Amino acid sequence: MTATTQSAHSAPHRSAPAAWLRRGEFWVHTGTGTTRCASYVRWEAPGTETGELPVVLVHGGGGQSLDWTTTPNGEPGWAPLLVEAGHPVYLPDRPAHGRSPYRPDVHGDLMPAAAPADVQRLFAPGPNDSRHRAHTEWPWTRESGSTQFDALASAVQPPPRNLANGHRLDGDMLVALLERIGPAVVITHSAGAPAGWIATQRRPDLVAALVAVEPLGPPFRDLGDRGRLAYGLTAVPLDNRSRTDSVDPARSQRLLGLASTPIAVVTADASGRHDDDLATVTFLQAAGVRVDHLVLADLGLPGHGHGLIFERGHDRTLSIVRDWLSTSITRHTPPAEGLS
Repeated sequence: MTATTQSAHSAPHRSAPAAWLRRGEFWVHTGTGTTRCASYVRWEAPGTETGELPVVLVHGGGGQSLDWTTTPNGEPGWAPLLVEAGHPVYLPDRPAHGRSPYRPDVHGDLMPAAAPADVQRLFAPGPNDSRHRAHTEWPWTRESGSTQFDALASAVQPPPRNLANGHRLDGDMLVALLERIGPAVVITHSAGAPAGWIATQRRPDLVAALVAVEPLGPPFRDLGDRGRLAYGLTAVPLDNRSRTDSVDPARSQRLLGLASTPIAVVTADASGRHDDDLATVTFLQAAGVRVDHLVLADLGLPGHGHGLIFERGHDRTLSIVRDWLSTSITRHTPPAEGLS
């Protein structure tokens, strides 16, 4: 990948002219017969080939691919900014989310839809929340009724109740997408992270780098009646050969797919997720995976919350990710065979 010359504190991007873009959409199918699952994928690319790697953006739980396209106040999101920088971008709607149709016989029951208070608690903590004072990069009203808050809340939808089934379908979808488009950078957000872990472990040859933005965690988290992250990072085995030890990951079979891939975990300082993300990083390292922990506050970008991908300064957080990609993909070498 061509190294980016843009710093984390550079001026905001401008969106690319429409005439400069190519756009399209298609469906990815997994399973067979009564288990067949269809997932919608939208793509955008520069008008001419640039040589930059494609980027797949996997949205979080209850969200949809729109999370990456536009911020709540209408500014270009990470997807158009990446296209402007020369990358083809693929935007899947995870199974049963967005335009990917919900089928009860395939996806099972759904969780109740998130109330405005749930959206506020996750993305825009109010003055009675301990995170509020530090969360300076959410510039809009924090309660329903404002244009920006309602724009964010309108895209939220209920995820499947069965965590393991959801992770299996997400992983299958991302693997199928990568098998169709070829090697790409994968960037996940929040509860979209299990798809990235699974796809990278199963097809490391198709994942040039993996960036997990505030991933679902910490490892082995119990989500009540939805299920548990029984395999550390996921509720299902990462592949048919790897069974991560639920007690001591360092003694388990090494995660060779993940270990052969440049990986970064991105953490905001005002989301309350630092310790959870640190536990995820520690878990990966104990399993033989080399991972960089990009803590935004330590890199000069404090004040962000869980929605850092669409908050004020989201272009600068993307610049940090692109700077990491420009160095990590070229300097990374596969692990020694002795890790297996």
